[in-house]
Amino acid sequence: MRRYQSLGDLPLGGDRRVVAIGTFDGVHIGHQAIIGRAIERAKERGLESMVLTFEPNPLAVLKPELAPAVLTEPAFKAQLIEALGADALLVVPFTRAFSRIRADRFAEMLCSAPLNAESIVVGANFRFGQGGTGTVSYLQRLGRAKGLIVESPETVVSPDGKPVSSTRVRRMVAQGQVAEVQPLLARAHSVEGMVVPGEQRGREMGLPTANVAVAPETALPGRGVYAGRVVLAEGRYPAAINLGYSPTFTEGSDPELRLEAFILDYAGGDLYGQRIRVEFLERLRDERRFPTPAELVAQVEEDVARTREIAGG
Repeated sequence: MRRYQSLGDLPLGGDRRVVAIGTFDGVHIGHQAIIGRAIERAKERGLESMVLTFEPNPLAVLKPELAPAVLTEPAFKAQLIEALGADALLVVPFTRAFSRIRADRFAEMLCSAPLNAESIVVGANFRFGQGGTGTVSYLQRLGRAKGLIVESPETVVSPDGKPVSSTRVRRMVAQGQVAEVQPLLARAHSVEGMVVPGEQRGREMGLPTANVAVAPETALPGRGVYAGRVVLAEGRYPAAINLGYSPTFTEGSDPELRLEAFILDYAGGDLYGQRIRVEFLERLRDERRFPTPAELVAQVEEDVARTREIAGG
């Protein structure tokens, strides 16, 4: 998959394309339907399929106080889009200047060089142009005048009949519903971060954990203990994951939220300084304070047994 970091990176003499447009945070099954339709049409027409997305999320620029938690950081989002089969990915830097482009000018940009869209595919709630004044129906009207075909697939719903959206996925993740969110993503929710030194308490108890520092805007599940997996360069390993404040050891202090993964069956060296991915499969229990470290160890052993049942290993 070819990747472009701005419109200026596109070759001026490129052929016409079918373009899927959206922020696509999470690349959930609704996004997959939009991107999949663009890929399908491109194959039908013998054209290149392209995904056009924006970084950062427009709300982070226009209303930072309302910026949503990030479900997929840019590199992982690109991997997911590539796995769907898109020929190219264009990441447009979203700035205040870009937000002031008029809706009609935006439409003109789509069907002109260097983008040269023959068709575009967008979600039903797609908005564009200054103040978000452009709608799908408005774009379809403009498209008819310019020979641009605009498609908007039906909104994908989950088995309970509710629309699948990034907002809904974020809410479920924040509530710790990581098992329930998997059908909406067609995968486990995951986060990525750097392994950093911790307090070494786990190591002292025979339960060494990887302490993972993630970006503050990351969409983390609610506090608790989870069964999951950790993705390393060497492979994917089952892991018992704690996300919280280690209340057994932090009473009376100013706790810091920690993401700690006890990686099962890993026999490699230390992971400090490595970026790893943590996948959340199922919530096991609330985080709680134990009277003694020994009782905590006993509970962690139960958590590990449940993790093996859920994640394998």
